[in-house]
Amino acid sequence: MIIWSALLGLGVFLALGGLTQIAETFWPLREYVKPKAWRLDILGLAVTLLTRIAMSRTQEPAIAQLPDLPGLSWMSVVASAVSRKVPWPIVLLVSLVVLDGLLYLGHRLLHTSWFWHTHAAHHSVEHLYWLGGNRASPFHVASLGAWGMLLGLVWPINGGSPVVVLEAVIYMCIQHFNHANISWRLGPVGWLLVTPRYHFVHHAVDHRHEHGNFGFLLTIWDRMFGTYVDPDRMPRDFPLGLDYKVSTGRMLLGLPPAADRREPV
Repeated sequence: MIIWSALLGLGVFLALGGLTQIAETFWPLREYVKPKAWRLDILGLAVTLLTRIAMSRTQEPAIAQLPDLPGLSWMSVVASAVSRKVPWPIVLLVSLVVLDGLLYLGHRLLHTSWFWHTHAAHHSVEHLYWLGGNRASPFHVASLGAWGMLLGLVWPINGGSPVVVLEAVIYMCIQHFNHANISWRLGPVGWLLVTPRYHFVHHAVDHRHEHGNFGFLLTIWDRMFGTYVDPDRMPRDFPLGLDYKVSTGRMLLGLPPAADRREPV
C-alpha cells in the first residue's frame, strides 16, 4: 500500500511538473547559460522518494507514539477535539499557516553550522527549475517532514482522504512554483505569497542573501523576523548555487566536503 501511495504521489508530482514546465517555457524568469542538470536532479528526486518511503515506515510510526508518553496525553485530547468540532476548511487553513511557520523555523535551523551540510544539496542547484528544487539529502527531507507529523498530533487534517490529498497537492504546487523559472509576480498577492523571484534570492551564491527569504508559502515570517530581502534590490541574473565544491555522493548524503576542505568554485 505504501509503494502504491508513493507511485500515485509521483504521478501527481510529474503531472504538476509538466504544467510548470509549460509555464516556464512561456514566462521565463531568467535565461540560463548552464544547461539543466537532469541526471543529478533525477538522482536527487530518487533520494527524496526513498527517504519518504523510509519515513513512512520508521519516522512516522515513532512520532505517532509520542502522545502515549507520560505528560503528552494532552495531544490526543486536543486532536480529538479538533477532529470533532472544527470544520475541515478551517483545519486545513490553520494547518497551512502554522505549518508554514514551523517550516520557516526548520529551514533556518538547516542554515546553522550544525546542519548546513545536510541542506547544501538543495542549494547546489545552479539552474533552478521545478525539478531542481527537489534536490535534497535524506536528513533535509526527514527533518522538514517531521514538522508536519508533529503538527498532525495536535491538529490533524480531518475530512478524510480527499482533504489529505488536497493538502499534499497544495504543497507540491508550492514546491514546484517556488523553484520554477517563472516570472509571475502575482500582483498585490505577491506581497503575501512566496514567488520564484522571491525564493531565488535565497538560492544566491552570496551568503548575505542565502540567509534570507526562508519562507515556503508566506512572506510574513521573513518580514516579521528580519530575514526579508527585496528581490527588486538584487542585481540582474545573480549567480545561484554553492561557492565551494563537494562530490555528488557526499552532497546527497548530507556530508561536508572531504576533510572539510572547501575548494572555491
